[in-house]
Amino acid sequence: MAEQVKKWYPGEGKITPARVVLYLLVMLGAVSALIRLFFGLGATTNLSDAYPWGLWISFDVLAGVALAGGGFTMAATIYIFNLKKFEPLLRPAKISAFLGYLLFIIGLTLDLGQPWRIWHPMIMWNPQSVLFEVAWCVMLYTAVLAIDVLILALERFRKEKLVQFFRQIYLVLVVAGIILSTLHQSSLGALYLLLPEKMSDLWASQAIGPLFFVSAIIGGMSMIILESLLSARAYGRQPEMNILPDFARGLSIVLIAYFAMKVTDIYARGVNVLVWDRPHFFFLVELVGTVGLPALLLSLPAVRHSEKGLLTGAGIAAFGVVLNRFNVSLTSYGGYREFSYFPSFFEIIITLSLVAGGILLFDFLTRNLPVYHELTRESG
Repeated sequence: MAEQVKKWYPGEGKITPARVVLYLLVMLGAVSALIRLFFGLGATTNLSDAYPWGLWISFDVLAGVALAGGGFTMAATIYIFNLKKFEPLLRPAKISAFLGYLLFIIGLTLDLGQPWRIWHPMIMWNPQSVLFEVAWCVMLYTAVLAIDVLILALERFRKEKLVQFFRQIYLVLVVAGIILSTLHQSSLGALYLLLPEKMSDLWASQAIGPLFFVSAIIGGMSMIILESLLSARAYGRQPEMNILPDFARGLSIVLIAYFAMKVTDIYARGVNVLVWDRPHFFFLVELVGTVGLPALLLSLPAVRHSEKGLLTGAGIAAFGVVLNRFNVSLTSYGGYREFSYFPSFFEIIITLSLVAGGILLFDFLTRNLPVYHELTRESG
């Protein structure tokens, strides 16, 4: 097994340039987070009354949660639609989802004006609040994902009785995870319906909840493809090219459905998209460039059966989800506000450090838990 580990982990234990950069970003982020907590939001961010939500909400929270949608998407694919052939993609998706939600919680904590009150929704109930529902769903779903990771750890250390116990209730966890994800993914979009008059008509839609939910499915499926291909390169293993083309075809179908939803919504509301200004430019880039284009690419068999094609199509689709979240939370308010916003150094560094920390944690868990069986260490 030692030889096998060495084979699958070329350079393991060595300080590579990539790891140095990632660790430096994490350390800079930790220092920046302490400065933010000590001096407050006003001194360390460019947030204001005009832009109370900035980079941390747009990327760390809204985009991060959407890109972590692979967990509930794969669970539904395998256990609801009974597509068992995609099962090799489930464990990496669960790990990615858990880390995504963990980093989301950290980012949200730093964005709160009084972060030490983040636990208040647990005892101060306000069922009429959208944020209350989001808070509880995120807490419960993160707990479900943590149990998934715990099961992998128990398998790693061969605690068969405990593994068997969790396997007996696993279907309950799957159903709970799917329901909780569906609720908060859509509710994050519905949150913006509290002030639609201040948003551009391009995104201020009553259908924003369902649109957020479907785009989260796109984000999750895209990240599953990207994670599979990139981790294969990083660890010297073979990517799942026997199932990824079929999975990418499913992604293309969801992209087409999402494109149709967006176009139908715009047409039904009578919104004019043929205007030349910044919001309309970003809307057209989002719709045509990051939804229509990857849908077309991934519908082509030659693209789906190529690693570069899959990387390109899934990469554009994932970027499109991020762009949508930025458009909804920032671009759509450009005409209403007289002020501009650009994230501060601390905002950018903390965001980069969260991404770096996620990569390092994924690497650690992948090397020490049975995520990919051929990469798993033998327990001592």
